[in-house]
Amino acid sequence: MEPRRWRRLGVALAIALVTAFAVGALQAALAARRDLVAARGALERARASLADGDLEGASSALAEAGRRSLAAERTVRGPWLRALAWAPILGRSADALLAVAEASERFVRAGGALLGTVRTLPEGLASLAPSRGRLRPEPLAALGEASAEADRHIVEALAILRAAPHRWLPGPVGDGLATAEAEAEGLHAQLTTAATLLRGAPRLLGADRPRRYFLGAQNPSELRGTGGVLGAYAILTVDRGRFSFTPFRPIQTLPAPEPDRVPAPVPGFAENYDDFRSEGRFWLAMNLSPDLPSVARVLLDAYRALEGEELDGVILADPFALQALLRVTGPVRVPGLDRTLGPGTVVPFVTVEAYGLYEDQATRKRVLGEVAQAAFQRLLARETASPRDLRALLRVAADGHLLLYSADPGIQAALERTGAGGSLRTDGRDLVALIENSAGGTKLDPFEDREVELGVELWPDGAARTTLSFRLTNETPATGLPRYVVGPRPGYATEGESVQLVSVYCGPGCTLEAARRDGSPIELWTGSELGLPYFRDYFGTPRGASSELQVRLHRPEAWAGGPTGGTYRLRVVIQPTIRPTRLTVRIEAPDGMRFTGGSPGLVLDGPTARWTGTPGRVLDLDLRFAPPPLTRLLRALTG
Repeated sequence: MEPRRWRRLGVALAIALVTAFAVGALQAALAARRDLVAARGALERARASLADGDLEGASSALAEAGRRSLAAERTVRGPWLRALAWAPILGRSADALLAVAEASERFVRAGGALLGTVRTLPEGLASLAPSRGRLRPEPLAALGEASAEADRHIVEALAILRAAPHRWLPGPVGDGLATAEAEAEGLHAQLTTAATLLRGAPRLLGADRPRRYFLGAQNPSELRGTGGVLGAYAILTVDRGRFSFTPFRPIQTLPAPEPDRVPAPVPGFAENYDDFRSEGRFWLAMNLSPDLPSVARVLLDAYRALEGEELDGVILADPFALQALLRVTGPVRVPGLDRTLGPGTVVPFVTVEAYGLYEDQATRKRVLGEVAQAAFQRLLARETASPRDLRALLRVAADGHLLLYSADPGIQAALERTGAGGSLRTDGRDLVALIENSAGGTKLDPFEDREVELGVELWPDGAARTTLSFRLTNETPATGLPRYVVGPRPGYATEGESVQLVSVYCGPGCTLEAARRDGSPIELWTGSELGLPYFRDYFGTPRGASSELQVRLHRPEAWAGGPTGGTYRLRVVIQPTIRPTRLTVRIEAPDGMRFTGGSPGLVLDGPTARWTGTPGRVLDLDLRFAPPPLTRLLRALTG
């Protein structure tokens, strides 16, 4: 045979061998990916089953996740991908797949730690809910230890994922690695917080000594930064898990303290809010700030100055928290009120009807406090609880309807990482916060319709331009409401006019480019709170009319990454309102890039991401983006 033909045969054989190897490696990679996707789905089912109290379903799903994770690891360690691992660039994909498989096994172990402890509780997850007159600290502490153990497995998973190669990966492999890492980071944050709070639960519940908390009822018919104006208050005592209340009293029965006896909780707080709290308005303007920790420290200092008692924390609840309680307990007949209230009637009663029934403010606020007390006592009196009830109560806290502050520094630090903590913080994210404070003395917020549109343009240099459009429509009825509700309030609001002090907060370093109200350029008040710039406007909206405020912001360092791709993490804060605020978020990727992954609820369409809905108090959105694969490769090659 001629040498030329031998060479051709050798080349053909080499091509055939390379092709066969590539096909085998590809099939192995696809099989590993299928197993990893199935493992992820099984883990999600295990989480859902555990939350529902279905321990057998959770156990079965965890077992499947473990089998699939192990199968993926065996495939990656098999001959096809193990040989591929020696290739200079292609081998990185095998390393990344192996990291995801090993991390998935740690996820399974974390789930097993939680499930194992829940199995030991007398009533499963229901042991964590109040019943028979008390909330038992022991099951909470046990689950706290399990959360800490689960977190150790997640920390191991994070270390494995972070050590894996992140560059020179095919799109599906890179996206899968990024998704696994993001989920591990989220779980680590959740478990760290849960472990701290659950371990601290015995102290919060008075296991060593009785704890006393300021319990305030917020009414969003007159909006404030933390939710609504403070109406009635009581002191809640918790002694070894058992709860007792003082009678609810109107907040105005507390005299205004001398200013020098109530120090500012953080630098700049006095400059931002003291003018609003002057002339006897201390308690009415107590919670103008959207940051609960700041408000709570002022409240506790004021109470100590007036009553000489150091309380252990603050709890603020709005009518939607009562609604959630009544969904769990069923309707209650309120002492002193010839009426039964249920989940469908309590919010309209508290925010609208009570103003017409009780002309005397003190009587009305005391009755509203009694509604809250009756609902909570009904919850405590139940013989049994269910995981579904517990989940409903946790949801209302996460959405900002039940806010908690603890004087214990360690527990408070953990609370601030939850929706119930009510803090104004960025956690390293870009931030847009829209906060309203009713400024006309009327009670018209139940009749206001709100729509917010948020447009974010990400620029190649890491900056972002954000345009916020806020439209408020005043739908106050022309008849049927008392003057106390609709006004007029001479010097503040005409009859039926909604007057608002609107503040837009943004991330550190952001600046205002332009502002318009109803299409005309305006100047905004500027300031800073907790290191976050804010821009403030004051305007009224007559009955039957609409107002629109548009603010355009610029932030130099809004996203992380570079020419080969990056991540954008956004936090949107909007305080709870009686009519839920409709929010639309539209985010544009940097020029030449497209979105490759993001938080649940986001709709990705190439270079555009959208989120639409009615959020809770805090909405966190995470996005990943990159240029097309060939462009990404070229940019990586050229540095």
